Amino acid sequence: MKLVLEFYVLDIRLRRNAIIMEVDLFMLVVLGTAITAAVSSSPNLYRTVRKNGFHRELFTKIFIPTSLIDAKCECLIEEQFPPGLYIDPYELKNYREKGGPQFDSPAVDIEKPKELSPNLVFIIYPQQFTAIGPEYVTNVTVPVHIRYHQPSSRYDTVQIQLKNPRLYLLCQVIDKSIQMNKKQFPCNSLDNNCLWTEIKYKTDVINIEFDVPVGSLHHQGSVISVTLAVTIACCLYLSSKMLHTHVK
Repeated sequence: MKLVLEFYVLDIRLRRNAIIMEVDLFMLVVLGTAITAAVSSSPNLYRTVRKNGFHRELFTKIFIPTSLIDAKCECLIEEQFPPGLYIDPYELKNYREKGGPQFDSPAVDIEKPKELSPNLVFIIYPQQFTAIGPEYVTNVTVPVHIRYHQPSSRYDTVQIQLKNPRLYLLCQVIDKSIQMNKKQFPCNSLDNNCLWTEIKYKTDVINIEFDVPVGSLHHQGSVISVTLAVTIACCLYLSSKMLHTHVK
């Protein structure tokens, strides 16, 4: 009787474990379906800044569900830089020669401080989309530089905000709900213009923020005094050396 009871208890435990496993499997299937539906709902843009200091790298990655666009889509990113940031066209040209992105850039004076610089618009052409699972994916990295700022009597640091870019496609957009305006831009080859379609997208950040150290006007007197003292000392030292050499 005891043996029969033990087998009965064991059978109940096995049935319970089997039910739990079926429920877990069902939940995994439901979760996977939900994730797939979420992934396939709209284009997504992810971006971050690499490196530190005044010379950084802006990394942008784009995900577009394969159900929304044609397989041969080309992509264009329109970046609008505030006065405190710039891209060096000559540096980007060097990147291009080494396999970097195609680009279209205005003339940039890299020597001007932020206060004397205009807003700048850069057109970046990422590489062709690659199909990864249910999405087309592409990414691009561009070097960005922070301009020097005038010293301040109020702040030790200032913040620069880079807004998210506009995203355009050159192809048939299957899902018209993501389609916005159309605009003329140079084609990827830059030899003529094409009609690009701006699309909506979701992103993990509203904008990219840069904290920039600035000089303090409170230190102006001490900086001038030290600079003048060092200059006079160097002049006296060099003069004595020259006189000593002349006497010999």
